[in-house]
This record gives sequence, C-alpha cells and structure tokens, in this order.
Amino acid sequence: MRQVRWVGWTVAVAAALSVGPRPAARADIASDKPAAVVVYPKVQVTGAAGVNTTIRLANTNTTNPIHVHCYYINASSYCVGGFNAGQNCTLSPTVCTGGGVCLPSWQETDFRVVLTAGQPIEWVASDGLADANLPLPRGVCVRNPTRQCGSDADCNPFPGGTCTQSNAGTRIPPVPDDPFIGELRCIAIDPQGNPIPRNELKGEGQIVTVTAAGPVPGGSIDVAGYNAIGIQATGASDGVANQLTLGPGRSGEYNGCPNYLIVDHFFDGAANPVPGTAATISTNLVLVPCSTDYLRQIPGLAVAQYLVFNEFEQRFSTSRAVRCYQDMPLSRIDTANSLRSIWNVNVAGTLTGQTRVNPIGVPSSNPPSIPSGLLGIALETHTGLVTKRAAFNVHMAGDRDQPDVMIIP
Repeated sequence: MRQVRWVGWTVAVAAALSVGPRPAARADIASDKPAAVVVYPKVQVTGAAGVNTTIRLANTNTTNPIHVHCYYINASSYCVGGFNAGQNCTLSPTVCTGGGVCLPSWQETDFRVVLTAGQPIEWVASDGLADANLPLPRGVCVRNPTRQCGSDADCNPFPGGTCTQSNAGTRIPPVPDDPFIGELRCIAIDPQGNPIPRNELKGEGQIVTVTAAGPVPGGSIDVAGYNAIGIQATGASDGVANQLTLGPGRSGEYNGCPNYLIVDHFFDGAANPVPGTAATISTNLVLVPCSTDYLRQIPGLAVAQYLVFNEFEQRFSTSRAVRCYQDMPLSRIDTANSLRSIWNVNVAGTLTGQTRVNPIGVPSSNPPSIPSGLLGIALETHTGLVTKRAAFNVHMAGDRDQPDVMIIP
C-alpha cells in the first residue's frame, strides 16, 4: 500500500493554528498600492536587439498636482584601463582589450516630473519626454484661456486669477547610454524639492522587444510588464530633510523593506509542460538594494542568502553579494556553469520550485557601500520558435529589523 506523505509546511501551519492565533507576517511595501516612492527595478535599452522600456507614472490624487524627483541608476558595464577605457561593454566584455577589464558602473541621472491631478504620464526610456511632447506643457490663465502660464504669477497683474495645472517644470531625459541596464526610482516631493508623505504615486514598467525578422513573418513584438514597487510613507519624520528612513517596521518615515523575498518559478532548462509547445524556460532574478546614497554616489550592498526548495521539499542553499544591481539567470547565481547550478532542472530534480531570498546588509569601504535590504522582480523567458517573456513581481514577506536609508541631494 502506498503511504501518503504530508508536506512539512502544511504540518507547521496546522500546528500553529492549534495553539491559537499568532501575528501574521506583514509586508509593508507593496506593488499594488499608491506610494510616496516607486521603484522600477528593471529598465533596459538595447537598440541593436530592439529592446526598450516603456515607463508609466501616475498621480492617483484626483484633486491636487504632485511633484516627483526621479533617479535613473546606470548599472551598465564599462571598460576600465586598456585600449578602450570608458567603452560600454555591457553586451560583450571582450571589447575591453589591451589589459582592460569590463566592470559594472553605478551612476545616477536625476530629473523632475510634475503631474496634474489624476494624470498618468508615459515615456520611452531611450527617448525621454521633451517639452514639445508633454501632455500639458503649460497652463492657461483661468480668466484668459488664450494666455499661457506656468504659475499664478504669470497671470498678474492682468487679467489676474489663477493658472490651470500643467506639466511645466517637467524634464525627462533619455537614459544616458545604449545599451543601458539599471533601475528607476521616483520620490514624491514638494515644489522646493523636499520629500513629502503623499502616498499617491503608482507606476508600471514594460520591457518591449521588437524583432523585425525571424520565424514570424513581419517580425514580432514581445511585452513583459510589471508593477513598480511602492514604498509607502508613514507620516513620521527623522528631522533630516534629505534622508529617507525606511523602517524598521512602521517606526520610520517610510515602511520597512521586506525581511525576505519569495519567488515561485520553473527551474532553468525546464521544458514547457503545456502540450503542443516546444520551449525551454529560464528565469532572471532582478535585485536592487533598498538603501542608496545619491548625494555621495554610494550604492547599497547586501549578501543575498538563497534557500531553494524543489517539489519534494529538498533544500539547497547558496549566497551571493548584491552591490548596486543584479540581473542574471537563476542558474548563473551560484556558478558560471549553468548545468551544474542548483537552479538547473536536472540538478533540482523537479520541474518547479521556490526560492527564498534573505538579504543580510553588510557594510563595505572598498569599494564604498552601505548595508541594505533588497527589492526585486523576476523575468521568465520561454525560448522556442519565438522567444516570449513575462515579468512578474515577487512576493515580499515581513520587514527588516534594521532601517534602510535613502539619501538624496
């Protein structure tokens, strides 16, 4: 007779319920709620491969406008030393010759956006948004709609009155390079540039790949979209205008970063189980630090501890440092040989599994970094006759015991 085996976490849940209610694990940061800070973990532009990113940002307040300060983080790689110092080597480290080394960078480019009440705005990362393409580049005087204005002062002394809301003051540049890989982070501010606790921002990112030729006549378009991660303000203040304190818990100015991330995924190299399909599946995990110092150009640093479970609850583990940015296939996190990775389908022994990421913030002075928690998304790729991708937000659980800090100029 076959024996039924109960899974471990089912027994654990049953045991917990039997001794009475306990506090539930809480993830304060969420991707489905308006927030005062929104994080787009993956922004990619690769013109040669037809890859670009569409960014959407919306003001959910239907009455008042809101000012936003945004930061592109360039994590592309560049040659250091050698014959081609400074050349972009993101796609091919071999372009660094003469003893040069291809190393990832960390450079920020900031800009401001003004959103009118209830307004969504959209731009393509490679192009930005010039004045001529803004939905509402200037307002008009209420008492004289033919007269353009940027503020109420432009309507005085005649005809007087107020100026309608507009996007005046918005400057959205293109990403600083092509190819580009990195993140975007936007913070709600007042007109003077000080962060404010208005949980009214919502965003989405879409990684769009356009293939002009291939097995599909006329080419193809692939879109992988995800929600920007929202960090909600609590209303508290630490008294430092240019320092945003995240947690711990809800004691900080903003909700604390998650204690750990949970990713449900196929193991890399798995065959698509849907009948009639012939595709191989892989998953990229994109991680960005919660803490960052834009004033002194110092990124966050965390050691990500990974616990990997297959369908039989067999557990594997590894760890890897995340400084500034990580975007790589699961099966490259622990080894350069994907076939030997604990995320390879043949090593794991099952089709699907679950990975838990526990960030341990560690300080570093060489190169300088600050201890940090982690945020992230995942990108699943089905490679067959046509390559298809889907981005998704990972689960976030609990909040860190230690605060994270964002420092802005």
